This record gives sequence, structure tokens and C-alpha cells, in this order.
Amino acid sequence: MGESITDMPHMPDMLHALGDAEGVQGMRSLSDSQLLEQFALHRNERAFEALLHRHGPLVFSVCRRMLFHRQDAEDAFQATFLVLARKAGGITRRSLLSNWLYGVALRVAGRARKNALRRRAREPQDGDLAAVTREEMSANPELAALLHEEVQRLPDKYRKPVVLCYLEGRTNEEAAAQLQWPVGTVKTRLARAREMLCARLTRRGVALTAVLLLAGTLPAAVPAALLEGTFRASLKFAAGTASAVGAATPQSLALATGVLRAMLLTKLKTLSAGVLAVVLAGVGGLAYHGLAADPPSKDDKKAAAPKEDKDAILGTWVVEAVEVEGRDMSDTDEGKKIKGSVLTVTADEMTIVTMEGGGKKTTYKYKLNPAVKPKAIDRIDGADSIESVYSLDGDTLKICAPMMKDGPRPTEVATREGSNTSLFVLKRQAKEKK
Repeated sequence: MGESITDMPHMPDMLHALGDAEGVQGMRSLSDSQLLEQFALHRNERAFEALLHRHGPLVFSVCRRMLFHRQDAEDAFQATFLVLARKAGGITRRSLLSNWLYGVALRVAGRARKNALRRRAREPQDGDLAAVTREEMSANPELAALLHEEVQRLPDKYRKPVVLCYLEGRTNEEAAAQLQWPVGTVKTRLARAREMLCARLTRRGVALTAVLLLAGTLPAAVPAALLEGTFRASLKFAAGTASAVGAATPQSLALATGVLRAMLLTKLKTLSAGVLAVVLAGVGGLAYHGLAADPPSKDDKKAAAPKEDKDAILGTWVVEAVEVEGRDMSDTDEGKKIKGSVLTVTADEMTIVTMEGGGKKTTYKYKLNPAVKPKAIDRIDGADSIESVYSLDGDTLKICAPMMKDGPRPTEVATREGSNTSLFVLKRQAKEKK
């Protein structure tokens, strides 16, 4: 008797693979935002695979042209998607994933490039050059690095269409649909971006035009084995670094871990350089808010209630602890620059004295809403605002703020991994006895 189809060896595996292929194909019709949500909230593997296939050519192109050796480029490619797997839930502008991945790829490739240059310095020059193929030499990483550096420096409205059209190979119409701009706006801003790139590269001594340079950065096909290995390694890395050992290359693990830490420290450094003052200054708005409002009548107890925090906040506070995305950063180099910063609130002004910058003093005005849960503090600066939350318990003041200026208001006075929030714990400074 002949063998039935269902009895054929490996048929269950074949059917499973066919089902997976159909699932991936269905996922590819979803937007970046939808795919990120599917992976971040439900750990949908097919959603991540769709993102890998959609944006892999952009990332691989950047890595190939920034690095001399193909293996370095493949390690950098894998590391970029390891970072995406770990940070998927914290990406705020999900519809602009191309821009986010482009920035991460440059970070990773830049770190890999430094590692490669250190290796080249230690290795015999002849042997090192012999290992570089003609294809790798023609990529001209030096020019590619200059180009990508200038693309990164473009204003947001010009960089977005450049990444989509020139680096990811989208048509003007596709970019317009994703950015929700008129097609004419995309064309105009691309033309302006080319002019800016040409001028900037010329000033840096690059004779080639930006158009010719960009023509060499179109997406590169990603080897199937690299896609498969990166997919499996990324899923394991999303669950924890230890589980990814063996699935990812040691080099890509080191690159991803280093970039994740650098991203965290960069956010913290930004806060210490100015955003901290913005966040803590929200407390000053308590006094400002009280001055701006009409004084409540003595018999209006409800009107007097919101002033309780305003009255309790008066005095001097010192930053004792800093937490970022669920991690205590108080004893890191950047955290130490924030610890010890002093916040002084009086009846008519608030002053922040930060530890960094030689004791720089800054004054801000804020508004707050203590009636909501959690209590809200907003900095109003023209059309912009930074939306934070706070709690006040005796001599302890906690303020939780978004990492980015345009980030959403935190939903609790606490931080968690992937929340893109920072928490500052302040203690009241005792008055000196006379």
C-alpha cells in the first residue's frame, strides 16, 4: 500500500511552516504601530518577524556601509534588532519606527566601528587589509559615516522623508501616506534636505554630491540565514539577556547591551543637563498656581483644599535618589550629578540649583492639578508642555516625569522597565537653628 500524504515524514513540520508563512504574510499588511503593539503587549512572534523583514534592508544597508568587514556588519545588524526586541514597549512614536531604527543602527554601527578600529590597531596591517574584500573596500565607510552623521543632524521634518525615501526605498507617495503629509510636501522637503546635505558635506571637504552618496545607500538585501538567526536571538533577548546566550553572537550581545546602557545613560544625562530642572520646577508651579488664582474666602473650605500642597511644599528640598525605567541610577556617574540638587520654593518663586554646571540656578513656572490621581504637574511653555505626576508625603516629595519632552504623562508615581519615565525622590532640608 502506498504511503498517505499525512504519513509522509516531516509533513507536520511542513504544515506548521506553511501556517507560519501565512501568519507572517497577514502581519505584513499591518502598520508599524500595530505590529509593535502586537509584539510589545502580546509577544506575537510573527509581528516581530514582519518588522524584521520590513526594516531589515534599511538596517543592513547602514551597517554594511559603516563597517569594513561583513561579519562586523552582521553582528551590528543583529544587535540593532536585539535592542528593538527589548525596547519595543517603550517606543513612543511607533509610526516613525524607521527613524528610530535608523538612529539605533547608527549607534550600534558606530560602536562596532570603534571596536574594529581598535582591532586593526592591534593586528598586522598587511594581514588586516588582506581580509578586506574588494566589495567591502568599495563601500567606503568613511564617506558613509560622514553622510549618516549629517542625515542625523537634519531637522526632524527633513530627516523623516530622507530615511523613508532614500534609505528605505519608499516612493514619495508611500512616504506621504506614512507621514500623513501631502505628496508635494514630501517632495519639497526632500529637495531642501538634499540642498542642506550637499552644503554641509561640501564644508567638510566631500566633493561628491549628496544625491550620489544617497544613491549608494539604498536598502541592501539581508541574507536569509542572518534574518532567521536574528529573529530567534531577538525573541530570546526580549525575555532576558541570559536566555539569548548561544542564540545571538557574543559580539552582537555585547553591542546590544552596551547600546541599551548608553541609551539609558543618555536619557539620564539629558535630564541632568536641563530636563531635571524642568521636571523639578513643576513644584514651583505650586506657588505660582496659588498666586495666579483669586484667594479663597474664609468660609469656602473647598476652595482652600488645593492650597494644602502649596503650603506644604514651601521650603528647601534635596534630591536623594534617581530611578530610570525601574532601575536605581543614584550611584551611577550621571545619577551622582543629579543627587544633591537643591530645590527651593518660596511664596513667589522656585529656584533649582543643579550639581552639574557649577551650581547653575534656574527658575520656572508651572501649573498643577492636585485633584486628579495621580496628582499632575504641567510646565506650560507656549504650545509645549511637560506632563508629570507627583506625590507629597510629609518630608518626602516624589516626581515622576516622561523621559522625552513630548512623552505622555506617567500613569503612576513610579517607574518600570520600558515605561520611558524617571522618578526623583526629594527630602525636605531641615531649617538651620539660629
